[in-house]
Amino acid sequence: MSLGRIVFSRSPRSERSLLSGWNRNLVNDLSCNGPRQPTTRVMSRCYKLHTCSTSKSVVSPLLRSNICGTPSSYQSAAPSLRSFSEGPSSSEEDDWGAEYEALTAQRNKNIIMNPAGQGKNILPGGYVLKKDPKKGGYRKVILEHSLGYFWAIKELATTNKKPILSNNAVIPAAEAEKFPFLGDLVNLKGEAASIPDFFTRNNRSKDASAKCTLVAISYKDFGAQLLPSWIDPFDMAFRKGVNNEADRYEVVRIIINEGRMVKLLSPFITSGTKKNVPESDHANTLLYYGIDAEEFRDILRMHNIYSGYIFLVDGIGRVRWAGSGEGTEEEIHSMIGIAKDLTKRLQKQLPQSQNPRIGKRVQ
Repeated sequence: MSLGRIVFSRSPRSERSLLSGWNRNLVNDLSCNGPRQPTTRVMSRCYKLHTCSTSKSVVSPLLRSNICGTPSSYQSAAPSLRSFSEGPSSSEEDDWGAEYEALTAQRNKNIIMNPAGQGKNILPGGYVLKKDPKKGGYRKVILEHSLGYFWAIKELATTNKKPILSNNAVIPAAEAEKFPFLGDLVNLKGEAASIPDFFTRNNRSKDASAKCTLVAISYKDFGAQLLPSWIDPFDMAFRKGVNNEADRYEVVRIIINEGRMVKLLSPFITSGTKKNVPESDHANTLLYYGIDAEEFRDILRMHNIYSGYIFLVDGIGRVRWAGSGEGTEEEIHSMIGIAKDLTKRLQKQLPQSQNPRIGKRVQ
C-alpha cells in the first residue's frame, strides 16, 4: 500500500474506507496536543495535525513522520508524492524539453515526411502532442494512446505505403548526414557486423565517390515484399549487366527484429530468411535481434514499421537519398541517376612540366 495515496487523499469517503482496514487501536493512539492547522494542498483533512505523540502501540518512524509530522515535513515530502493529475513539475518538463531537443537534433533533416501521414507529428520517444479540451493547452501523449494501435496500417492507405517521400535530387555533400549507428548485427553467414562501418569496409581510399550502397531496411514481411521493386532495377543497372565497375555498387539488406523473445526465436527467423534471400546475397543481409531500436528508427524517420525503406549511401557512409514503399518508374529512374552521380570520379589532370625529366632523351 502506497503511503502517499493515504496522506494525499482528499475524499472523506475514501479516507473512511482506508481507515476501516487499519488497526483501529493504532489510529486511536494518535492524539493531538495542539489545535489543528488549516488544510493545505498536500495534507489530508483528517490527518493534518500540529503535534502528535504515541503512547501504547509501536509506530514506524516513517509512518509517524508522514501522518503526525510538522507542516514543514509535509512541504518537504510533497514533491516526491505529487499526484499525477497535477501534471509534471517544472523540473520534469525542463528535463524532457532538453532531452527532446537533443533527440530532435539527431534526426536526419534531409528526409522528407509525407504530409498525408502521421510521421510529421510524431515526437522523439514515440509521443504526440494532444490538445486538452478542458485546459486548452497541449500535453504529451503516447503515440498508440492518441492515434490507436492500428495507426500504422491506416497510414499505409493514406500515404500509398510511402511514409517518407523520395528526394527529387541528390542530397548535397555539405548537407548530407552520417548514417546512424546500429550494432549487434549478424549476417546470414553468422558473421557479426555494425553499421555504417559495414558500408565502408572495402573503401580503402575513403573517397566518397568510390562506392555507392543501396540500403534496404524492413521490419515486417509486408515491408520486405516492397523492397524488390527498388533492389531488382538497381541490380540490373549496376551489378548484373555488362559493367566493369560492379564492385563499386552494393546492396545491403537490413532486417530489424525487435522484442524480448526474438533472441529465442532467432534460429527460426534466420532459417526462414535464408529461404527468401538469394545465397549470393547472404553475406550482405544483416539481421538485428534486440529489445528496441527506437533511436535508430527515429533518426531515419522510420516510424511506420509496416513499410520498407530505401537509402543511398556514399563511400564514406553519408545518406545521399531516401525513399520508401514500392518504387514507381519515375522514382527508380531518379534513384539510378543519382547513384551514377555519386560514383562519378573527377578527372584529375596532373600539371605538365615545362622541362623534360632527367634521363629522358630529347629529340
